Amino acid sequence: MIRSVLTAAAFSIMLAAPAMAEVIPALHDALPQPYKDNGVKAAVFNDWAPDEFTDADGQLKGWSVDIAKEMESRLGVKFTFEGTSFDAIIPGLQSKRFDAGFSSFGTTEERLKTLDFVAQRKIGTSFAYPQDSKLDIKTADQACGLTIAVLNGSWDIGLLEKLNKNECKDKPVTLQTHGTQAQAELAVRSHRADATVGGSLKLAYMAKQTGDLKISELVLSPVNSCIGVRKGDPLGKVLADTIQSMIDDGTYKKIMEKWGIADSGMLDKALLITEENPDL
Repeated sequence: MIRSVLTAAAFSIMLAAPAMAEVIPALHDALPQPYKDNGVKAAVFNDWAPDEFTDADGQLKGWSVDIAKEMESRLGVKFTFEGTSFDAIIPGLQSKRFDAGFSSFGTTEERLKTLDFVAQRKIGTSFAYPQDSKLDIKTADQACGLTIAVLNGSWDIGLLEKLNKNECKDKPVTLQTHGTQAQAELAVRSHRADATVGGSLKLAYMAKQTGDLKISELVLSPVNSCIGVRKGDPLGKVLADTIQSMIDDGTYKKIMEKWGIADSGMLDKALLITEENPDL
């Protein structure tokens, strides 16, 4: 998937409920009444393939989107999907513009002050750099001194800051922030940055599609890739229970197999991550 059509501008796409599962009454009944009456407003990051992205026809796709559509069927309420930039999702959840954010969130102490998270799978962090680059990052200290292009507001910024406090304290990484991941990758292709950093699954998918970047052997800090909801909202537990139902009947595995990512990182048990139970 070449991201020539991906932008940071928000746009709405209404998706029909998929015929993948029947409504599960216990899950539907557990929803707070406002969600039964009005449905769920779901923000979807539009630039993070293969998790969530917009394809060449303007349709939201990805394994996380498939999970969202399966949730829609099992809960028996309408999900209104809005593709948007990453930096719009957390403020949108806080302001109640959105009810759930499908954007492969990593959890941080700061985020857990205002949001709860529903784990979808485990994903590590890798570096990507041009095929003709002399870089071959196998250990964390080999990233020291590099200029790294990174998505503004992403979990990976905190990871790079930790590198600068530890392995790279004498030769820090220079963080070059960008409004979209596509812009970060362009900075690498145009040699304005040495490398970009992001979810290992996402970068491997991108490299396979484009063929012009290679991925580091090093994979740092596997973390839960999550759906975000407002702190304390009962919707979080319902979504976690819905994922558990997918794990139990094999649908979760089938979604991962569809996207070719069933070899690692899959959950064997659903997890609701909160400030009280952070699982950081």
